Amino acid sequence: MIVQTQASGSEGRLDRIKYYIKQIDDNNKLLLELSVAGLKRFLDDELQFNAGCFLLQRSVGSCINLGLYVIAEHRLSLPDSYRDVFEVLANESIITEELSSKLCQLVTLRNQLVNLDPELEPLSVFKAIRHNLADIVAFEKHVLNWLKPV
Repeated sequence: MIVQTQASGSEGRLDRIKYYIKQIDDNNKLLLELSVAGLKRFLDDELQFNAGCFLLQRSVGSCINLGLYVIAEHRLSLPDSYRDVFEVLANESIITEELSSKLCQLVTLRNQLVNLDPELEPLSVFKAIRHNLADIVAFEKHVLNWLKPV
């Protein structure tokens, strides 16, 4: 996988990081609202379900993009896949191995969403929304804490 950055200077880097964080936060806020509405509504309401799929896909995608950006900016080992992004970050002690494992599972779900996998279980999407948003927030915090000295 080739990773390139287009930001110039520290202001451009900060803008890019803020952009990814805002995307994650905005999507997670809406996902939380879907989660609070409950499983029955999520499964019965096609609009709710599709919104949840799209927002989860975007949130995980923004985590991937933020991870790729950190990897490129700090010239870390290039990942071969989106799952590898989180493994590289764990190897560099930016995130924990446990968090990396959870994020890799979300990448698998994201890939099912992107590819419109007919075997995708709607319940697994709801469970991810209900139980894994905290992992996404933890990822943000780990990355931001690691970047602070920069």
